[in-house]
Amino acid sequence: MSIEYVALACGVSLCAVSPACAQRVDDNAVADAEDAFGSNDGGEDLGVYGPGDVRGFSPIDAGNVRIEGLFIDRQADLSPRLVEGNRIRVGPSAIGYAFPAPSGIVDYRLRKPGAEAVLSLVSQANSFGGMLIEVDAMMPIAGRTLGIGAAASFSRSEYASGNNADVFSMMATAAWRPNDLTEIQPFWSRVRITDEDIFPIIIGNGQGVPPRMTRRQFVGQRWADVETERFNYGAISRTRLGGFGIRAGAFRSVNVVREGHSVLLDAAEPGVLAGRTVIARPRRSNVSTSGEIGISRQFGQGGVRHEFQLIARARSQNRIYGGADSISLRPAPFDEPDYVARPDFVFSAKSDDRVRQWTAGLAYQGRVAGVGQINLGVQRSDYTKTVRTPAGALPASRDKPWLFNAGATLDVTRSLALYGSITRGLEESEVAPEIALNRDEAPSAIRTKQIDAGLRLRVGPMAVIAGGFEIEKPYYGLDTGNIFRTLGTIRHRGLEGSLAGSPVNGWTLVAGGVLLDARLAGDEVASGAIGRRPVGTPSHTLSGNIEWRPPQWDAFSADLAAEHRGPTYSDVANALRVGSYTTIDLGVRYRFALQGAPAVLRLQATNLFNTYGWEVFGNNAFTYIQSRQLIARLTVDL
Repeated sequence: MSIEYVALACGVSLCAVSPACAQRVDDNAVADAEDAFGSNDGGEDLGVYGPGDVRGFSPIDAGNVRIEGLFIDRQADLSPRLVEGNRIRVGPSAIGYAFPAPSGIVDYRLRKPGAEAVLSLVSQANSFGGMLIEVDAMMPIAGRTLGIGAAASFSRSEYASGNNADVFSMMATAAWRPNDLTEIQPFWSRVRITDEDIFPIIIGNGQGVPPRMTRRQFVGQRWADVETERFNYGAISRTRLGGFGIRAGAFRSVNVVREGHSVLLDAAEPGVLAGRTVIARPRRSNVSTSGEIGISRQFGQGGVRHEFQLIARARSQNRIYGGADSISLRPAPFDEPDYVARPDFVFSAKSDDRVRQWTAGLAYQGRVAGVGQINLGVQRSDYTKTVRTPAGALPASRDKPWLFNAGATLDVTRSLALYGSITRGLEESEVAPEIALNRDEAPSAIRTKQIDAGLRLRVGPMAVIAGGFEIEKPYYGLDTGNIFRTLGTIRHRGLEGSLAGSPVNGWTLVAGGVLLDARLAGDEVASGAIGRRPVGTPSHTLSGNIEWRPPQWDAFSADLAAEHRGPTYSDVANALRVGSYTTIDLGVRYRFALQGAPAVLRLQATNLFNTYGWEVFGNNAFTYIQSRQLIARLTVDL
C-alpha cells in the first residue's frame, strides 16, 4: 500500500472516536469575504485579484508571500490540506500591514488544532470525469493546550484541455499553547502530482487568434507528462514576554520536477497540417530555506495607540534548471490528436543559481480613535545572486537598497475614511516562460515602487472602497526573437473598487473591478522593436458575486458569480488584440443532517453558458478558457 493511502487512512482514524464541532460545512467564500480584492475560503476563489495577479503583477512571482503574516520564500504551491484560505493585502487592507509590497501580498491561513475534535470528509465529482476525496482531522490531546492534526486527499483531476493528473496531498501539524499568550505550530505538507498530461500551447501566426478548437479534446502526447513533488514544512510561533510581542517563523519550501515537457502547436485552419514541437526537460528543482523573527511593543492609553516592530528576514534559495532538448514532431492536422512514439531526447548540462538575502526593518503604526492611523517602515536589504551556467560562472549580482513605506488613513467622518500610501520594494522578476528560448531563466531582483490613494465608505450595511494606484518597475518580457530579457520599464496605472455587504436581509453582495492602463517605456519601445503595451495584461477586470439565503429556509442558499476580462494584446509588437469574454457561474448549497452529522451539498455550474475565449500565455501564445463544468461536492463534519 502506498504512503498516500496510508496517510489517508490515518487521517480518517485520527478523530474517528471523538465527536466534532462543525467546521468545513460552514466554508463560504461569499459570506466570509471582507472586500472584492481577493480571497479564498473553502477552496473557492473570489474577487478581482488572486495570488497570481494583483494590479497586473504576481505577488507569488515577486516573492510577496506570507503565512500568518510571516515571510516565506515559497517555491512550491502550498497544500490545500495545510491552508484553509488566503487573503490579498492591497489598498486599505495593506495600510495597517507592516512592510507592504508594491505587487501586493498574499497571506495564507493555516489549519490548526483547537479545543474540540474535528473530522471532516469531502467527496467531489465533476462532469469532466474528475473526482476528489478529502479528509481533515484535528484532535485535542490536552484540551486547547495541545492538539494534533492530519489531513490527506486524492484527486483524479481532469483539466480543460482533456489532460489529467493524479494528485495526492497530505499534511501533519500540531499546536502547543502552554499559556494564553503563547502558541507554537509546527507543520509538514507534501503534494505529489503523477502522470500529469501537459496541455498544448498554441503558437499563433501574429495575424489573428487561432481558429476555434474542440475543447476537452487532448491533442498533446500521452508520454509528455510531468511528475512533481512539493514539500512545505516549518513552524510558526507567537508569545509575549515582558510587554513585548514576539513572533517567528522558519520554513523549508521544495519543488522538484522529475521530468517535464512542453507541447507547442502551430495554429492553422482545422484539418490543415501544422507543426508540432515538444520540449523535454530533465530533473529540476527549486529549494529555499527562509524565515522571519519580529519583536513588537505596543503602548498608549485611551484612544491613542502606538506600536513599533523590529523584524529580521532571511532566505537561502537554490535553483537547478536548464538542459532541455527540443524536437519537432511530424506535422499533423490542426486540432486533431496524432500520437507518436516518444523520441530520444538528449539533455545537456544544467544551470545553477543561488540567492542569499537578509533584510532588517523597523516599522511604526499609530492610531488615534476618530482621527486615523499612520504606518511607517524602513528596511535595509542585502541581496546576492550567483549563477553558474554550462559555459561558466556569471558575474554575481548584488544590491543593498534602503526601502521604505509610508501610509495613512484619515477618518473624515464615522463612515468615511481617506487612505494613501507610497511603497518601495525589492522583488523577484518573473521566470522566463516555457516558450522562451532561455526558458526557466530567472533574472536578478528588481527595485519597484508604488503609490496609491482612495477612500473607504460605509453606507448602511455596505462597505465601499474606491481608489487609484501607480506601480513602476523594470520590465522583463519576450522580445521578437522569443528571448526573455529586460525590455525597459513598465508602469501600471489604474482605478479599482470594491462593494461588499448585505444590502437586504438574506442577500450578500461582493463586487469589484479594476481599470488598468499598462504602458512600457525604454529603448526597445522608442526603436519600435516592441509596442507600448505589455503582453497578456487585460485592460479591465470586473467581478461580481451575490448569494441569496432566504431567512425562512436557512438550509438553502443560491449564488451567482460573474467575471468579465477585458481585451489584451497578445504580441510584443501590439499588432493583435484578443477580445474580452465574460463567464457566469451558478451554484446552490443545501445544509442538512446526515445521520446526525452536519452536512452540506454543493452543486455548481462554472462557465454556465459555455463561453469561448482565449487566454494569452505569452508572445503569440494562447490557451483556451475552460468549458462549462458541473460540480457536485458533499461535505460532512463527523
